[in-house]
Amino acid sequence: MTENRTLIIDEVDFTTMYVTHDAFTRDLRRMAKACESVEPIPPAVLTGWATFARQLHVHHTAEDEALWPPLRAKVSRPEEVVVLDEMEIEHGQIEPLLERIDTSLRAHDTVTLLNAVQALEAALTAHMRHEEDDALPLVAKHLGPGGWKAFGGYFRKTLGLRGGAEFFPWLLDEVPEPTRTHVLRRFPPPVRLLYRGVWAPRYDRTPRW
Repeated sequence: MTENRTLIIDEVDFTTMYVTHDAFTRDLRRMAKACESVEPIPPAVLTGWATFARQLHVHHTAEDEALWPPLRAKVSRPEEVVVLDEMEIEHGQIEPLLERIDTSLRAHDTVTLLNAVQALEAALTAHMRHEEDDALPLVAKHLGPGGWKAFGGYFRKTLGLRGGAEFFPWLLDEVPEPTRTHVLRRFPPPVRLLYRGVWAPRYDRTPRW
């Protein structure tokens, strides 16, 4: 994560969202590198890809169900409504790219696979920058800390302990310790203990990428 990225907007701490976006970028770069240099794709890369795809699905589903709807109920200006419309459209454009990659993996079609990964990298990167630049300021403006906290509560509830066992080590993979500590402080002490004592060591024992 670059040092000069804005993580707090109008008292709403979006650090976890930014770190999540960085995690998606990290894994897409790993996938692109594997597609360019390794054939056939080894099991560790397939495992890493499956984790990435699962986390992306969870992330976008949570936004579609518990972030954009309450925000849409608050916005009134036409240009703000357009931003939310674009968020939904961009989510819809990403799903076919994931399916294309999965199809290419099953067919062992490395040429199509690389093209699809590069297309997903471009589309998801553009979407995340759009979300950070235009959608998150609307969240801060209209939902505020309380609304953002409610979204976080929904995400944690749907994730559960089993989901958290993968989410937290995946999220914090290669994250500098100060940022890791900052993110973990946003969650209850039992989560921090489970992460450091159980989840991260278990996650690290499974080869990925």
